[in-house]
Amino acid sequence: MTAAPPTAWRAVWLLTRLRLQRLLNVSGRGFSFKKNSKSRPATPGKRGGRWLLGALLLLPMLLSFGSIARHSVLNMHCLLDQVAACQARGSLHTGSGLLDPVIAQLMAMPFSAVLTGGLTLQLTLLWLVSVLLPLGMGELSKPDWDLEWLVTLPAEKSTLLWARVLERTLVNPAGLLALWPGTTVIAWYSGQGWFSPLSGLLASLVLLTLAAMLRTLVDTGLRLSLTPSRLGNLQAVISLAGLLPMYLGMSFGMGTGGFAYAWAATMPAWSHWTPPGLLVRLLNADGVAALLPAVLLLAQSLCLMLLGMALLRRQLRHGVVGAGQREAARKRAAAPLQLRRWRPRLGTAIQRRELTLLLRDRNFLVQTLLMPVLILGGQAVVTGQARDLHALLDHPVLLASTGFFLGTYVLMMSAFQTLNKEGGALWLLYTFPLSIEQALRQKAQLWAVLALLYPLVLFGVALVWLPAWSWQTAGLMLLALAAIPLYALIAVALGVFASDPLAMETTAKLRPIYTYLYLLLTGLYIAALAAGSLVQQLVFVVLTGALTAALWQKARDALPYLLDSAASPPARVTAADGLIAAMLFFILQTLALILLKGSNAAPLAIAFGAAGVLTYAPLRLVYWRAGTAGVPRIGQGRQPWRRGVAGACAAALFGIAYAALLPPSASTLMQINSDGLWLLAVGVLAAPLCEEFLFRGLLQGGLRRSLPAWQAIGIAAALFALVHPPAAMLPAFVLGLCAGHAYERSGALLAPMLVHGLYNAALLGCQLNR
Repeated sequence: MTAAPPTAWRAVWLLTRLRLQRLLNVSGRGFSFKKNSKSRPATPGKRGGRWLLGALLLLPMLLSFGSIARHSVLNMHCLLDQVAACQARGSLHTGSGLLDPVIAQLMAMPFSAVLTGGLTLQLTLLWLVSVLLPLGMGELSKPDWDLEWLVTLPAEKSTLLWARVLERTLVNPAGLLALWPGTTVIAWYSGQGWFSPLSGLLASLVLLTLAAMLRTLVDTGLRLSLTPSRLGNLQAVISLAGLLPMYLGMSFGMGTGGFAYAWAATMPAWSHWTPPGLLVRLLNADGVAALLPAVLLLAQSLCLMLLGMALLRRQLRHGVVGAGQREAARKRAAAPLQLRRWRPRLGTAIQRRELTLLLRDRNFLVQTLLMPVLILGGQAVVTGQARDLHALLDHPVLLASTGFFLGTYVLMMSAFQTLNKEGGALWLLYTFPLSIEQALRQKAQLWAVLALLYPLVLFGVALVWLPAWSWQTAGLMLLALAAIPLYALIAVALGVFASDPLAMETTAKLRPIYTYLYLLLTGLYIAALAAGSLVQQLVFVVLTGALTAALWQKARDALPYLLDSAASPPARVTAADGLIAAMLFFILQTLALILLKGSNAAPLAIAFGAAGVLTYAPLRLVYWRAGTAGVPRIGQGRQPWRRGVAGACAAALFGIAYAALLPPSASTLMQINSDGLWLLAVGVLAAPLCEEFLFRGLLQGGLRRSLPAWQAIGIAAALFALVHPPAAMLPAFVLGLCAGHAYERSGALLAPMLVHGLYNAALLGCQLNR
């Protein structure tokens, strides 16, 4: 007895749920906290946890897009409605308090016709982004078309097409990020309050449904008429074409000088009756006034969807498999081989292979080498900043940040995807006469050289046009250039975690979470360039170097397991654990000080101790549950007492001599006062226990797995010195070297703890005598 085929509604739901589950598996595997599933006991799978990283990165993304949407509405209100309060204040970004009258005026009455037209233009542009961006992200270039096997299911063709439109409506993260913040802000300034996110989501889904229908029409028509090779070239064009509406739509929130405002001011009245215009009117309407735009929007959407479905049926009237996908043509006979002249070969075989891949894949070539220039130029032109390009010469920070951005964007499109571009041939790298780690290192070197071309050209032109030489400009240029090789290694390391070579879909082969993490790290370095303090800039360079070593170490551990769908690297202490634990320790300490609201020794000691316990206890629990190897030991080692006392004597002699050279008023070391017992507890007990576990046990111990002893000791000591005040960095660095040497020779944390505690006790006694 055969089972009855599913109904149309159930078939649509099953196909849509399959696509949603696939998206969940790609972007957030690890939401399930069940260790052993009864349905698949033999294949435990790799360890999850990417959901936590995605959740941490989703919040700043939403805040960023929400801020752009907010400034878009306020900028258009001020400029298009010619609000006098905005012109009196001169700038919209001087503080939220100054904008209160403007916001109150905006929310007090319905949107004006010109503001409605401007918001309609912006929603239309962002709607185009939701269509073009998915088409340009690799779907067209797939050799297999999933509709070819979908038609083999026991369902009507119209049911499959409706399911395809529905799942593309719901599974469009780029379109949702483009539209939802804007519609939510429109609803908020229309007075809907905390219901605004829900109203904005429903409005975005209406536009995403129309985008899904248009995307399906374009995708189907192109696949039926073009060959895969031409589709790959067309995909590169579509990816470039998607930049224009993206920058035009975002330009309203990036400044008030873009030429898009002129278009917004001249939007015709009939545009208010299009689906985006009706959505703006519906979100801004109240009560009975919302009935007319709601009915018209529903009628237009139904008509457009039915028309689109009729066109789809006509496209597929001759079947799903098009001539372009399976065409066969007689190829010309190969020309006789000729003897080639000897030519010098640049780089290694791996690097030459990577260059060949770049030259053959036009989409890869365009996105890697042409896209950075178009992004930077498009932002300058669309936002009206092209006429202010001379500001690059007047602002060294802006010049260095621009060059750094160009280089890191090239790395994001190349080095970051080095494993993803291998595709199904990734296993070939494991057969080469060198380790896969060496192959990836050679690729990182190649992409670092190519990425340096853009900032070198930019800086060279700037130096020619600069009226006078500036050491500040030269220093910032060097900092930007020095970071490019480091970020090449970071991109390759993150690409190891981001790539899924076993995924069947092209869009699933690269996990976007790590792309956002790479962009976040790039933004942090740009913020460090703009810090203005040479000490802070050097501090971030050292932190970036340590982060590079830590990420490369974790990537090296994962390389032998890339092609294994079930196994994962054994749990071991890594340098990344030390960096994360150190960041957590200082964040918790800062929060505790804010809660205690005090700056004297007692709150400092309590905050220090609480942060240490809240960091140490969870780490030990995680290590114990995971059975982690390499966890630092406290007492078991080789003569820890002897090596600890010897290291403390050397560090104390240097610290006392250094303190003697400083005047009492300039000394930044701890001073003994009425809270001397608290300072003694922090310096002699709490600091050695907490900081030595982090910097020597985790960070130095993790680095020691992949670096020589002197490099691991030096990096850990440098990072230890960076968390101290500038005047105390040098003695703290020497203390870190002595403690690191004691830990390396003894193998027990007791030795560096003794060095640290006795050093602080000696300096406190010296300060007391002074």
